[in-house]
Amino acid sequence: MNGRAWLVVVLVASLHVVHGQNAGRLAEVEVGFRGAPVADAWNPLRVTVRDVGSGRLTLVADQGNLRDGEIPWTMVVPVSGGAGVRVLEVDVFLPAWRSLVWSLEAGGSIVASGALPREAADRRRLDLVVSAGPGVVAERLAGRVVDVPAALLPARAAAYDGVRSLWIDGSGGMPATAAITAAAAAGAVVVLSDEALRDPVVVELVGEGAAWVPIAAGGWWLGAPPDGAQLESARVDLGAYLAAFAAAGGVVAPRTVSVAAVMVTASAYVLLVMLAWRVGGAPGLLTWSVLVLGASLLAWGAPRPSSPTLIESRALHVGVGDLAWRTEVHDLLTLPAGVVEVARVARPATTTAGEQRLGTPPGTTLTLPRWRGASLVESPRAAPALLALGADGQPVAVGGRVLSDVRVVGGPAWREVAPGRELGPASEAAALGGDAAAFEALLPPGSAWARDGADWHVALAPEVRW
Repeated sequence: MNGRAWLVVVLVASLHVVHGQNAGRLAEVEVGFRGAPVADAWNPLRVTVRDVGSGRLTLVADQGNLRDGEIPWTMVVPVSGGAGVRVLEVDVFLPAWRSLVWSLEAGGSIVASGALPREAADRRRLDLVVSAGPGVVAERLAGRVVDVPAALLPARAAAYDGVRSLWIDGSGGMPATAAITAAAAAGAVVVLSDEALRDPVVVELVGEGAAWVPIAAGGWWLGAPPDGAQLESARVDLGAYLAAFAAAGGVVAPRTVSVAAVMVTASAYVLLVMLAWRVGGAPGLLTWSVLVLGASLLAWGAPRPSSPTLIESRALHVGVGDLAWRTEVHDLLTLPAGVVEVARVARPATTTAGEQRLGTPPGTTLTLPRWRGASLVESPRAAPALLALGADGQPVAVGGRVLSDVRVVGGPAWREVAPGRELGPASEAAALGGDAAAFEALLPPGSAWARDGADWHVALAPEVRW
């Protein structure tokens, strides 16, 4: 075989190898930052498809145990395909799973599938590092340190739900300003080195400040790098705030008729029937039956709820300055057993079987028995704050709404605070009871919180927390 023939053989073999690699990798699914998911948190999901038609990605997490059996939580994500490489980035909530499998369906067939091992269901938060030498941070922190390129950092607050800190030293490039702000809004501690602080974008973003510059639920850490204990003390436990807020509300179930009332009504009905038969005979009994039947239908429909599923929605805002971390809670109560659907992408507050659709239209469904309540929590996001603290430490309405029941933790209270108006005379804060008192006990002294109907707004005290 001459040299030209050998060249042809080598080219054909190379084409077969490349084709085999591309065929074997029609789709890539990455859950979490660089494949490191956090259980019981919202995680970034990155789907890359190559020459695959439109389809859908389905993830099924089994939250069950030996006592309760299988409890599936399903996530369905539409994937827009076509010629070339397509990339989809969304955020999904991953419960603590016993097994988690995924499959990508396109053109009526499964083109890719995979699974995450049970050992990957780790609840520990991540420490993200944007640096050319991430090993320095890994040696300093005894945690889950993940090296992430600056270009891959998302600008969505929900993606940082399971992130404790974001380290940027400038050697690995500077992330987008929106990505840094989203991490801080989600409660992450953004650690900026001296080299990173020389970047013009960072200088404009951070400004002149002390070692700790709070923003929303997180903030910028400047100067000497912190250790694990300092990170934990600086971080706001948003999960505890959200749990206390969710426990402070709920749907009030309709009042049921007591057995005594039913017995009295039935006895009166029998006596009236006997009286109608004695006085009017068969015609009187027939007339009385028609009247009683109509009255019964009216009495049955009057207390009946307008919908078999009762839903109430309320939001929690936690922030510093003009930026807040926001999430919404939907309280459900279903009277008959069945499937309850909410037209929002949310997660259940407790272990519950259901499905989450991230497509159009988005929604979340739960399977609940009769007279059972549940709560759905939306993915967090950054939002403008409506309540802030002024230079004198007094609450200020920075949005366009009037807030009521304004309280300063450990200080005075006001009936309301309105934009552009001075606060009225303060009064001594009345003692709270139940779940509201438990919520206020979590807030640091000097923080303010207020109500806007069913929504709660918190302005954290901008003080050093270590």
